[in-house]
Amino acid sequence: MNSKTPETGRIAVSTQGRDCGRYYVVVSAEGRYVYLADGSTRKLSSPKKKNIRHIRLLDAVCADIGIKSPFDGSFNASATYGLKKLTHQVQSKE
Repeated sequence: MNSKTPETGRIAVSTQGRDCGRYYVVVSAEGRYVYLADGSTRKLSSPKKKNIRHIRLLDAVCADIGIKSPFDGSFNASATYGLKKLTHQVQSKE
């Protein structure tokens, strides 16, 4: 179980499933499930429902990497750009 709470705008990494390793933004949380969007394959209008045990929450939030709030009109475009930038930064550190 994760020690961090899933709050709207937090960045998460999928740890299980065929999307393992993908970065998402938490759109909402209901009990043991969270709804995730990345702006490209999973838009804000159809977020992915995922068990909280199958994600790893990061310390970063949307504002830290330049993503607009999930309820702004241009979330999908800024999320796609910001998460790609974050992915490249993480991969270059490894």
